Amino acid sequence: MIEILKTSHADQEEKPGRISVVIPTRGRPALVDRAVRSALIQDFADLEVIVVIDGPDPQTESALNLLDDPRLHLLSLPATVGGAEARNTGIRYARGKWIALLDDDDEWLPGKLNRQYCAAEAIPGPYVLVSCKFIERTESADRLLPCRPYDRREAFSDYMFARRGWHSGEGFLQTSTWFVSRQLLTDMPFTPGLARCQDLDWLLHATAQPVTRVAIVDETLAIFHHDERAERVSRTADWKFLYDWATANKRYFTLRAFSFFIATFCVPSAAKQRAGIRTFLYLLRQCLFFGSPTLKCLTLFFCCWWMSEERRRSLRALAFTFTHMFSPKSPQLIRESLPEKAS
Repeated sequence: MIEILKTSHADQEEKPGRISVVIPTRGRPALVDRAVRSALIQDFADLEVIVVIDGPDPQTESALNLLDDPRLHLLSLPATVGGAEARNTGIRYARGKWIALLDDDDEWLPGKLNRQYCAAEAIPGPYVLVSCKFIERTESADRLLPCRPYDRREAFSDYMFARRGWHSGEGFLQTSTWFVSRQLLTDMPFTPGLARCQDLDWLLHATAQPVTRVAIVDETLAIFHHDERAERVSRTADWKFLYDWATANKRYFTLRAFSFFIATFCVPSAAKQRAGIRTFLYLLRQCLFFGSPTLKCLTLFFCCWWMSEERRRSLRALAFTFTHMFSPKSPQLIRESLPEKAS
């Protein structure tokens, strides 16, 4: 049973002109406070911000109860259900026609919701997803992502995984940039209990629907705080979990995207776990015979196996610095401070 700590809902009907912001959280009161404030300062009139506290968390409850704003709704779950089901809970409670997702450790820039609302309202149909550019902020650098626009003629799994360049994040639509029609999220909820790939899983399933329309606002409207040293949910699962998930969802991948996923997701995880040569050969076989790898894909496969994550990060930083030193008109790198020592 959900404990409603703070709400101003008077009815259960959908509000056509309303935006509902859904933020799942647990154990990070200072971070979620920042996220909530970035949502409440948006210049959109009819707005509700729904924070789903995933299990008993008195500190977070106390911190958010200090925010005196009738648009803020706090839902406390009696037990931890995980990020996917916490989002589903907030979505079921939401009353807006449009739902904007925000992770508790990220934040929005002013004007985000208004820009996306205007873009979404111009798109016909019940299944609409509007994303935007965002800043990926780490200790060493800020990057502007995604690196390339989405072409509707391209299979969405190719956009997500099949790189055209050498840098990660080309087709990365981070969760805190999603602005989605309520009908799409209620008809296609997040998969409960999924330990990793929650966002990828939902994107693959949602974009596989022929009527789903995707658009990306060509403005930087959010900040994704990527703590490279912390053990995030997205960085803790092993290679076998990733491979099994991709295999179970293989019908949503093109052959090329499947090979790229193995090379750039499964292989780095296997290398980080110090898996042996048998794992390397197994993944190579799956990449070659059950996908359609390009030369770039195979190069990334071997690089991700033999190079440490720290080394790859340092090389990316050097490449960005060199590239954008001579390309001032396309500043994908916003700031750069290289690591003191490459491993």
